[in-house]
Amino acid sequence: MEENKDYRAYRYGDHLEPGSELKIEHSIFCEDVDISSLITMGAENLEAMRQGSIDGEQKAYEIVVAAAKQWEKQAATTQAINRALSYLRTPEVKHTANEWRKTDNWRNDEEISNRVYRMTCGIWEDTKYDRETKQSVPVAWYVTWDVYVNSPKEGYGEQIAGQRQKRYTDKAAAEKYLEGRKKAYSHLFKEISPQIPKQYEHHFTVYGALLPGYTVEGREPVKTDRAADVSEGGISMPEKPEKPSVLGKLSAARVQEKAAAEAKAPTKRKEDMQI
Repeated sequence: MEENKDYRAYRYGDHLEPGSELKIEHSIFCEDVDISSLITMGAENLEAMRQGSIDGEQKAYEIVVAAAKQWEKQAATTQAINRALSYLRTPEVKHTANEWRKTDNWRNDEEISNRVYRMTCGIWEDTKYDRETKQSVPVAWYVTWDVYVNSPKEGYGEQIAGQRQKRYTDKAAAEKYLEGRKKAYSHLFKEISPQIPKQYEHHFTVYGALLPGYTVEGREPVKTDRAADVSEGGISMPEKPEKPSVLGKLSAARVQEKAAAEAKAPTKRKEDMQI
């Protein structure tokens, strides 16, 4: 709120969220305003003054609306830049380079991954306490495995296949089943960056742009020209022309002097013949 001589101005939530939102909401309230000089002017004059004041408000309103439209255009530019920065700041996905490794969870599962796929698996042993031997005896083995899309975007990563808590009463059978699952999906872990199936493409795009280093099945890889390969901050920089050497400059100067001398020589011989 702002207090003036004749009124109070209330501003509710004036706010700017760059590239997203603009809020301006104002209201005024006249309190104890002196109208003694106005009431002597008559209703007809006051009506004319009132209309003039309303016209002034309308002009101010149009200026604000025009400024808001200008903000819209500028905010769209800011938002586009924000999206480009989000693309460039997307981190490289973590992976095991197609090698099986132990995870650090409590079950000590295994994991294999590359830039597109990730598979985790493990066997959990269930035990029962034997009062006679006073030892914990294994009674069952539970197999869990999952294959996921290994998206570099946080919160993404669709499940492709998996099995939860498949129970076995024979450990060898559980291990054989798990090895079979590993083999069934081993074809996904031959390359560090295999082609992405079309249905999973959105896991590797940021605002519609495919992240660098990825290719989609059935689509030609995006070709980059040489200028883009030597870019700075994503903006192509023109090649700098080579500066001529000192010897080059001297050589060029000698050629110019020789040419000038040869051009003057015929003129001199003609003048001698006339004398």
